[in-house]
Amino acid sequence: MAPRAALARIVLALLGVAPGVAIALGRVAVPPFVGMAVFGLAIWCAATLLGWAAEAAEVDITGALAIALLAIVAILPEYAVDVFLAFTAGSDPAYESLASANMNGATRLLIGLALPLVVLVGITARRRKARRDSAPLPPALLDTLPIPKEHYSTMFFLMIGAALATAAPLAAQVHAGLGAVLLVVFAVFLWHAARGDVHEPDLVGVAAYLGSLAQRPRRCAVIALFLLAAGTIAVGAEPFVHALVASGQALHVNEALLIQWLAPLASEAPEFIIALTLAYRHKAWAAVGMLLTSMVNQWTALVGSLPFAYKLGGGTWSLPLDSRQVEEFWLTASVTAVAITLLLRLRIPAWGAWFMLVVFAAEFALPDQHARLVLAAVNAVAALALLAWGARRVPAFLAQAFKREA
Repeated sequence: MAPRAALARIVLALLGVAPGVAIALGRVAVPPFVGMAVFGLAIWCAATLLGWAAEAAEVDITGALAIALLAIVAILPEYAVDVFLAFTAGSDPAYESLASANMNGATRLLIGLALPLVVLVGITARRRKARRDSAPLPPALLDTLPIPKEHYSTMFFLMIGAALATAAPLAAQVHAGLGAVLLVVFAVFLWHAARGDVHEPDLVGVAAYLGSLAQRPRRCAVIALFLLAAGTIAVGAEPFVHALVASGQALHVNEALLIQWLAPLASEAPEFIIALTLAYRHKAWAAVGMLLTSMVNQWTALVGSLPFAYKLGGGTWSLPLDSRQVEEFWLTASVTAVAITLLLRLRIPAWGAWFMLVVFAAEFALPDQHARLVLAAVNAVAALALLAWGARRVPAFLAQAFKREA
């Protein structure tokens, strides 16, 4: 990307951040709908800046620090919203039903929408490249996206994190004990990832421009973008949530739906765009790896932090889940199970991606609360069938998950 185009994008993102920060710091009262738009735009732009800065930071940071930084960046926007909701729920029971809504929505957007789209775009890009190079793909690769061995360990941690987190809907609460275990899993995941091989970063777009700068200006720019974006998310999370709740009440729309879907869209959209861009540029494997890491972060660090935020806000050591959130948890877990069983085949087929997209769309076509349990049951049956069908590949996956290259 040309320097002028990269700078123009950075300036546009900064302009998107400015109104929300000014209103939040000035404590200016604005109508709920205006607040929802302004703070949502600020968080979206801040997440974009974070993504660029995190990618560019790979030029200077390696090992444990890079892995930890990138992992935290991946969940920072929704982390801020969820932690604020759980903290507020500690003193205001009205927020208890909202505390896990953002996590469920963000996770299902990652798995039910972003992952299958990346698979389909990646398959299409491979077909296009094969036609251009006059190199026909083997039939086994024509409609599937192979999963590189370097992602197997991330898949394993996703399995562990999601399996442990199902204790929450079973008990209708997220206990601090479960939270501590999930945070330990997250720490082990970071430790293992930090021990992996360090690769030269392959940057594109604005991140490539930042990475091409001389060392001192590059580091200053990356640090400045980190601080600005993180500060924007920190000051914008609370007014954004309040604006969402007030807008829902004004429109007579369940505020949980707005927090579950609109807030994650604001925070996850930049990651979606990056992942789809990578897939389009024949790097679908990298996009899948990025999404897998985010899924692990959601099921471990994000879920694990909720009961502690709830306690700090004045609640008990257990964040209660109402019947709706229990059903949402089960649906999120079932969607994750389908994704895991597809991944265990070591190749994600196009029909599997279409299945996840159809189920995701069905959530909006069947908005009834109990319909979620029906969809969860459909996903559970599909996951069991996929597991039985691809059982012969599981030993190979387990054998390779933590095998280090010679």
